[in-house]
Amino acid sequence: MQLVVHPDLALPRGAQPFLSKVNLDLHEGDAMYFGNDRHYLFCGASALNVILSALSLADRPDPSAILDFGSGAGRVTRWLRATFPLAALDTCDLREQDLRFCQDAFQARTWVSGTSIEDLQAPNKYDLIWLGSVATHLSSEGTERLLLKMLSWVNPRGLVVMSLHGRYALQRQGSGHFRYIDDSGWERIKAGYETAGYGYSDYEGQKGYGISLTKPSWIASLVERLPSARMITFSERAWDDHHDVIAIQSI
Repeated sequence: MQLVVHPDLALPRGAQPFLSKVNLDLHEGDAMYFGNDRHYLFCGASALNVILSALSLADRPDPSAILDFGSGAGRVTRWLRATFPLAALDTCDLREQDLRFCQDAFQARTWVSGTSIEDLQAPNKYDLIWLGSVATHLSSEGTERLLLKMLSWVNPRGLVVMSLHGRYALQRQGSGHFRYIDDSGWERIKAGYETAGYGYSDYEGQKGYGISLTKPSWIASLVERLPSARMITFSERAWDDHHDVIAIQSI
């Protein structure tokens, strides 16, 4: 399968120069592809746009070692490969068939991750780690542990760029236009969000995996407690006009 680049495809400015270099091969089992080529390509380009912005603000050269954590079958990976063709590019996820595709299509080094944050071990150190739609499924404790783990994997002055659900996700389910989780779970999430700045509930029948909402103040407070990290940028709805994105640099 191949993605189709429609003539009217509009992409974020930072990603536009790299479209011609993107590998358009699509894994037939890509769980992030829902039949809309425009949106699929825009979503990957939007991630690249915020990554490039973070690298610029951090005054970083092009990364030579990159990890797409939770890569799936390469929705963002393809853009990272097109933009940084000489970088050592790693992808990790749970589905081995996705990783085999990333290895073949994007010359990625691959490794299977896991559901236990404490047991995660990376085979390499990185200048850039992208975590798209990972913390959005974790509790506050899980997000904190995962961020600390990712920061331990980056080289000095390396970047962790991570997406979060924020006010827009709250508005979407509140308006009835989108449903992230069942009503009882959503009430638990809202209660945590309003009282502690972070709300979370498991999906039904999936312990430790669900949906989270994060206030900017919560994630900023977390970074403030880390003496070896600094917040480079935080932007609401920066990824795909949906997820908030924070970029954190190891110092």
